[in-house]
Amino acid sequence: MKYDFKDSTYQPISNSLGDINTTFHKLYRKKKEEALRSINSGDIMLICRMDNRLIVKTGSQEQEFTINSTRYHNVKAMSHATLAVYYSLLHSTDKKTLTRASNWVSQIRQQEPIELGQELADITSDFLNSITDTGTLTHSIMNQYQQQLEPIHAKLMVAAANDEVDSLVTTLNSIRSQYNYPSSRTYMVVIGGHQSRYKALASMVFRRWFKGLHEHMVNQKHHVRYCEGGGSIDDAITLVATAITDRALAKSTMGSTEALNKDVLGI
Repeated sequence: MKYDFKDSTYQPISNSLGDINTTFHKLYRKKKEEALRSINSGDIMLICRMDNRLIVKTGSQEQEFTINSTRYHNVKAMSHATLAVYYSLLHSTDKKTLTRASNWVSQIRQQEPIELGQELADITSDFLNSITDTGTLTHSIMNQYQQQLEPIHAKLMVAAANDEVDSLVTTLNSIRSQYNYPSSRTYMVVIGGHQSRYKALASMVFRRWFKGLHEHMVNQKHHVRYCEGGGSIDDAITLVATAITDRALAKSTMGSTEALNKDVLGI
């Protein structure tokens, strides 16, 4: 059976409070539409992080910046190469499979970052030699390989993170010099991402970049958002419009910009 979310904006239907609640939501939508028009007219600069790009939206204009370099993708592929070797040998340790894995090792040695590629290739080459000698992938051989991979995988993770951070900061500085928007009218959204690291790293860089701006006097959390489940720029626009509307309403009626984050008051 399929279950969908039910609309509760007209509840309770048993008394007149339902009519009041419905009226509130209509008025709220009008205010949110004002925020949407503000974003779409270019009053606000929206910077969205999605896949390997930063998308800058200023009104009807959109510009795309590529973040992840070839080095970044090399580092990711090197990590995945060890998994490809494991899966291949898990099904077969015949000469053909070992030869293909050895060819992968040779290719890894030639790619940047050379020092990490060579270290990974040496470990994997020894692993393949052990399998060749015994004729099978034993638990002890795999366990030794796994232990040897731990430090190199850690280095690859750090290398990938450093590359992404450097590229993000450089691109953000370039965007700031290119667009004449104060930080108070700049919003940054991390869209989707299947890994928690993706969300955490990009959001952290955005917040720290904001913190480093001397003229930035507003709440970093308000200007940096994560669009969970989002898949498009439109999703990011809707998220920011909601954040702007909720913040203004909470500040005006409850004295706290965070008041509408509480469950009983959540819209």
